[in-house]
Amino acid sequence: MNTDGFGDLANPKFKSALDKAQMWQKKYAQAEEILDSEIPDTYDFRNVEGYDFTSKFRDQGHCGSCYTISFTQVMEARLKLRYGKQPPIISPQMLMTCNYMNEGCDGGWPHFNVFLAEQGHVISEKCSPYKSKTKGDTCKNHENCPPIAKVEKSYFVGGGWGATTEKKMMKEILRNGPINGDFQAPGTFSIYKEGIFSEKGLVHMKAKYQSQQAAMQE
Repeated sequence: MNTDGFGDLANPKFKSALDKAQMWQKKYAQAEEILDSEIPDTYDFRNVEGYDFTSKFRDQGHCGSCYTISFTQVMEARLKLRYGKQPPIISPQMLMTCNYMNEGCDGGWPHFNVFLAEQGHVISEKCSPYKSKTKGDTCKNHENCPPIAKVEKSYFVGGGWGATTEKKMMKEILRNGPINGDFQAPGTFSIYKEGIFSEKGLVHMKAKYQSQQAAMQE
């Protein structure tokens, strides 16, 4: 993967990749305008002509912060796609500490982070490093960090909670970049490696998981 020169518009290779990544934004004013027939069989923002338009994977550590880590990585990727530049890494720590609608390392909802970033702003990881914990941290610790970005408009894909479809999500991703979603991960998810994690496949995976658990207890 080409990590050098991201954002260098003088580089014809990067300019070509950026044009391809932004193609749907330039062609359509709204994601829902994309025709079903135009949805490609495969599309990967991690490799657009050799350039990665997503954000670096992060380890949340021993903290239930997936709802915030995922939000910051989606926001970083969307900034990267929209402006064709490498944005600063966004701080999950400030969002977890300052957002009273969520529960810090005890969990929360991505859309509550969106509300905070829409009504307020986000700050950089450099100014507010991630600690994998919120105990002992206060919002006052982050008040001197300058804003680096904010959400212009928040919305549910499809217009409302539970109103989305696979095609609507595909179109949203094509035009605007990665989306935030969540699901309840069963214990068998810990042995997932690849492929589509489906309800039908849970039967086989559950048996495998129980077998592994029994072997560990012997």
